[in-house]
Amino acid sequence: MNNAIKSPIIIVGAGAAGIGMGILLKRLGLPFVIIDKGEVGASFLQWPQETKFISPSFTGNFFGAVDLNAVTPETSPAFTLSTEHPTGRQYAKYLKSLVEHYDLPVVTDVEVENFDYDEHDDLPFVLDTNQGMHFASHVIWAAGEFQYPHYGNFKGAEHCTHYADVWAWSDFIEDDNLCVIGGYESGVDAAYQLSRLGKKVTLFDGSNQLNFHSSDSSYSLSPFTRDRFNSVKSHIKVVNAKVMSIEKFDDGGYTLTTSEGEKYSTNTAPINCMGFDSSTKLIEHLFEVEDDHLKLNALDESTLYPNLFLAGPQVQHDKALFCFIYKFRQRFGIIGEVLSERLDGDKKLRESIIELYKQNQFYLDDLSCCDDECHC
Repeated sequence: MNNAIKSPIIIVGAGAAGIGMGILLKRLGLPFVIIDKGEVGASFLQWPQETKFISPSFTGNFFGAVDLNAVTPETSPAFTLSTEHPTGRQYAKYLKSLVEHYDLPVVTDVEVENFDYDEHDDLPFVLDTNQGMHFASHVIWAAGEFQYPHYGNFKGAEHCTHYADVWAWSDFIEDDNLCVIGGYESGVDAAYQLSRLGKKVTLFDGSNQLNFHSSDSSYSLSPFTRDRFNSVKSHIKVVNAKVMSIEKFDDGGYTLTTSEGEKYSTNTAPINCMGFDSSTKLIEHLFEVEDDHLKLNALDESTLYPNLFLAGPQVQHDKALFCFIYKFRQRFGIIGEVLSERLDGDKKLRESIIELYKQNQFYLDDLSCCDDECHC
């Protein structure tokens, strides 16, 4: 199959980052194509049915406080969806409405299988996909994380059901005694959802996340998650130890052994909530890697290959993590501005649109503010 795409800009990923960047490029009058291996909002559509955004949506746009989950300055998921904490399916609906409203060029079911660079070509970035070879002079990698589950390094992890593989927590309605591994957002969400169904839940919080507090929710549990946990915590047994191994028996039972040498038994596959890896493994050979993350310059661009940009939750500068929408959208304007300059976009249009993004906190170029802590 050969449906080659040749474009000055290819955006990989039609999630929050890819759609948000695409809207900005469209407004700047730049030529681009968005590709995705699934459909628009595919990762959100794969969330468990009951899972909701931990960051609240509220329509404060016209008072200079843009909805935290919006990917454009003028839209609000709270207004579009009439809810404060959207589910994944609801948020995908919001993204699809943006694609239609802004008439974005999105090509779905295109999976990148290999990504390389040919310096002798006018379109040096070569994306080998299931739909043929695609070529671009500039690439924005905006693929997400949810479709890349992390199973952890303990023995027997393959016996678990990963959070990413759960369609609905109501599927566990026949199970009574459940073990959840991981004390960060997905683990606490799983424990909360199961306890609401009347299940006996043991939560293994090996990093003691429940007792760690920081003003940055990239490192600490969100208030929304803490509130929900507190409402059911009397029904959850918390074990502050790491799971070292899981043994599966012929009768279908499982035994978990912790770092303290304690053993816990369950008749249901333990639920693995150790988080997610990154789609950036497909492109890390085109970046410097520093402390397990891709090293970026001040423009969120590869330090090795100019015109290769990273957008979305994988963006990191020193200790500043941009893993929430209200964080990584603040870098949209940085990338959009430099692309408009390099592709000789209309200067007056660029200045007007970028000023709009600056006024609405979609343009963060001073990263020194990201290291601050709240005092109270």
